[in-house]
Amino acid sequence: MPCLVSLLLVPAIAVAAGSQVTLPSGGSIRYSSGASQTRLEISAAGKKLQRVNLARDSTVAAKSLPSDIRIVGEIQGKVIILVDTYPSISGGMSYCQAGDEKFLRVISIAKTPPKETLQLKLGSCRQNIELADPGMEWDSASSTLRIHWLLGPSQKEKPEERTIRIGPDGAPVEP
Repeated sequence: MPCLVSLLLVPAIAVAAGSQVTLPSGGSIRYSSGASQTRLEISAAGKKLQRVNLARDSTVAAKSLPSDIRIVGEIQGKVIILVDTYPSISGGMSYCQAGDEKFLRVISIAKTPPKETLQLKLGSCRQNIELADPGMEWDSASSTLRIHWLLGPSQKEKPEERTIRIGPDGAPVEP
């Protein structure tokens, strides 16, 4: 039976400096930050420790640590799908002072070194991108992500939807 999981129903896995996020398969992810990147150390079952650097855009402060990391899904031993959230850089007159910048990441761990195969902006105070409710669903049976925005990243100020199938190597396959 397919397992549909709404991003809003998945319990938040908040992270603090030096903490770990547990993977559904029993592995874990540790993180650090520097030079406008987030560094992940992935400890997956049956694999050596793997490291990958994730770029952020100019809406996130260079040394900012994630305020939240959520594991959306996993293809055991091959792919990790996560959302990392950061505080927005404040603008003038308190613009986006309490806002977020959210990124969807698909990371292939099938080979060494791991590779980020997809980065997609899910939400942004600075760029006016907003997810609907529910914003994202992961269907593990078909390895498919469904994303629903009230205000999408490619169609400014308009609703947007995408369906992305994740291949066994982590590469996205848009139907």
